[in-house]
Amino acid sequence: MFFYFPVSVFADTVTQTTAVSRVEPFSFVNMMNMVMGLAIVLALILGLAWVLRKYGRLPVTNQVEMKILGGLSLGTRERAVLVQIEGRKLLLGVAPGRVNILQNMSADFSQDNNFDEKLTQVLEGQV
Repeated sequence: MFFYFPVSVFADTVTQTTAVSRVEPFSFVNMMNMVMGLAIVLALILGLAWVLRKYGRLPVTNQVEMKILGGLSLGTRERAVLVQIEGRKLLLGVAPGRVNILQNMSADFSQDNNFDEKLTQVLEGQV
């Protein structure tokens, strides 16, 4: 098919390419086209990021029931945090670069935690 084109078609394409090459690359129209294209691409990226953040979370089957019950600042960068994990309570020492278990409390210990009663029993020698 390429061989059947007349030579005048090739001459027209050569004159058109020279006419296109004379267009200024930094004209107002070209700059607006470039800015609008960039705006569309950025809007697509931001829109997809919002959609993925809103709806893109896949259900994870290995989730553990965990709650932070409280925390206490022990210094400028150290904290004591009470965490409940599947019925057990853990007192954690949190510092930059490490987490240590300070106390491991079972579920029955946390339910039977009346300090005043235990203190009076110990003072009276009943324990």
